[in-house]
Parts: sequence; structure tokens; C-alpha cells
Amino acid sequence: MDEGQHDEQPAGHPDDGQRDDGRPDGGQHDDGQRTGSRRTVWVGVGTAVVLLAVLIIVGVTSGGGGPAAADKNSDRAAPSAVVPTPPPPAARRIPGDPLAMGSPTAPVVIVEWADFQCPFCAAFARDTEPALVDQYVKTGKARFEWRDFAFLGPESTSAAVAARAAGRQGKFWAYHDALYTQQHSENSGALTSDYLLGLARQLGLDPTRFQADVADPTLARQVATDQKEGEALGIDGTPAVVINGHLMSGAQQLPNYQKVIDAALSRATATR
Repeated sequence: MDEGQHDEQPAGHPDDGQRDDGRPDGGQHDDGQRTGSRRTVWVGVGTAVVLLAVLIIVGVTSGGGGPAAADKNSDRAAPSAVVPTPPPPAARRIPGDPLAMGSPTAPVVIVEWADFQCPFCAAFARDTEPALVDQYVKTGKARFEWRDFAFLGPESTSAAVAARAAGRQGKFWAYHDALYTQQHSENSGALTSDYLLGLARQLGLDPTRFQADVADPTLARQVATDQKEGEALGIDGTPAVVINGHLMSGAQQLPNYQKVIDAALSRATATR
């Protein structure tokens, strides 16, 4: 029986067939008969008391029949409601964020979740992102923010942490471009610590500082946080782009992004 449902059964009653009311047969009134009649009365009363006690015990143990029992069952039937936590907003608009391009107050924010081992992310970085930056970010119409979605393997996480370490020296986007330009096959073993350090040297980064930042667990936690936020928004693959709350999955053609951005710009300017 489901909790909270009260299927109360009617209490049973003793058989209403023949009843001995204590009167002697034939209406005779001798002492022996009267004594026997009184004994029968007391036996009948005792039986009724026992049956009543049994019925009370059965009613209590079955959870019915009393206000206290009803209240207890009502408590089980009405558990406290669990309010789901809403997902975080996609855009952060943090001034000085090394993983972002454009003004924090731009009317449109383009947020990309990507994996440095993902070939489709490399195609987006090569074929689509530069055009969006030129048309919208550099003109002040949009801001572009990066989020890690390092789900293809440990090398994805290593690359994401290395790019963030480069970001601490102001070179996140240069490191981002280098990883995609020189992309290797997924989980091929190419993205070793020596390889990632070599990219940092190519970009003129301080290698000692870079290695210290790579070892900082804060960066790995930030990578994990990005992915959890993406999952909360329904993202399960890369690249995924959120434009003012509008999710676009996969590496799509440039006009598809332009259409969504232009619509978001129209809405944003209409509300100002």
C-alpha cells in the first residue's frame, strides 16, 4: 500500500447469531438456575470485554482509527517538496577575464564550451570564431567567453589546464590557437607535459611560472566547474555555443550563428 493512502477496513463484530441472555429455560426461578444464569451473564460480559480489547489493539496496530495515527500517516503522505536548483547563467561578464574577449557590457555574450582534443572545436576555432570576433566582438556588439568541456580524456584536461596557465600570463587565446593549429589525434599521448611546456616556450611565456601554474590545483578545479555548469545547461558535447541563452550544438555554418546573434542584438536594443 502506498504511503499516505488510508485504506481503512471496517472493524469486525462478534457473530450476531444465537445469544444467551441469562434467562433459565422454561422460566423456572430456583436458586441453582438463577446462579447458573448469573454465571452465564458474567461470562458473556467478559467475552464482550475481551473482544472489544482485541478490536482496539487491532485498530491501533493497523494505523487507523485514531487522530494520532492519522496525523502520523499524514506526515508520511506529505514529504517536504524539493526545489531544484536553477542552472547558472551562461554569461559571466567578469572584467579582466583572461578567457574572454570584448566588453563585459556588450549587449550579446557568445559563450563557447569546447575540448582542445575535439576536431569539430578546431574547425569552429579555425573557420567560424575569427569571423564572429571581427564582425561582433571588435565592433562592441558582442563579447566572447570560453568554457572548458574537457570530456574526451585526461589529455583534454591537461591541455585545458595548460591554456589557463598561459592565461595567467595574458596568452590564453594565443595558446588556444596553438593547440588547435597543432591538434593531434584524440588521446594519442601527444599532449604530454613536455609538449605543453614547449608550446608555452614557443609563445614566449615564462616557463618556470607556467609550470608552477600548471601544478596549481585551482586551475583543474576551474576546468571541472566549467564542465559542470555546461552539463547543468544541457550540454553533452562539443562545440556548444550559448548566445544570450540560446544553445547551439555542434560546429554549424557561420550564417546560423549570425542569424541568432543578430536576433539577440535586436532584442537587446529594443529593451534599452
